[in-house]
Amino acid sequence: MLDRRWLAAVAAGWFLLGLVRAGAAVESGEELLVWMLLQQLWLIVGSWLAVRQASILRWDTRDIAQGALVGVGLFAATSVLNLVTIVGLSLLFPEARVQQWLLNERSGIDMLLGIENAAKFCLAAAAITLGASVSEELFFRGAILTALCQVMPVKWAVFLGALVFACVHFYLIQFIPVLLSGIALGYLYLKRKNLSASITAHLVVNALALAAQVL
Repeated sequence: MLDRRWLAAVAAGWFLLGLVRAGAAVESGEELLVWMLLQQLWLIVGSWLAVRQASILRWDTRDIAQGALVGVGLFAATSVLNLVTIVGLSLLFPEARVQQWLLNERSGIDMLLGIENAAKFCLAAAAITLGASVSEELFFRGAILTALCQVMPVKWAVFLGALVFACVHFYLIQFIPVLLSGIALGYLYLKRKNLSASITAHLVVNALALAAQVL
């Protein structure tokens, strides 16, 4: 059972946090990390309160294993899609503009990876991988998708939930890959009826992407 009041509260609170963050002058990776952790904490606590009676998060090794496999496949697929998108946009727009779009999309991650303090860097890595996967899956799949499935056919609920998921990332080049990832994660969650599967898949995608950036 979904608590719609908490769903509305967490969505409104997250939106307000985003507005405040957008208006703040974030000049360092450390400052960005604080805002990121605040937003993730709000999403985790609020989303859990919204779905706590729905029994959609369980420890199941089979679901976790399937999530890991899906995550590897998603990382490979989105990497190819990103490359295809960059090549396609480079044929339509000046290469310098496409590179600037790419730099803009990576600016937040680059700021976090530029943190020099070892402990804070590890915290940033945990936020990028574990924090993002837990908070976003609880909110987008656990709360949003569950609510949408109650008022519309599953295929439209999955697509609309994934569309919202892609839009709030504010990506251009990575929009289609994130949209398709949202669809895949939505169907994975609905198939397994367990958020641990989609959380694991999301975690694997983010961890592999982070490793590709760092190594």
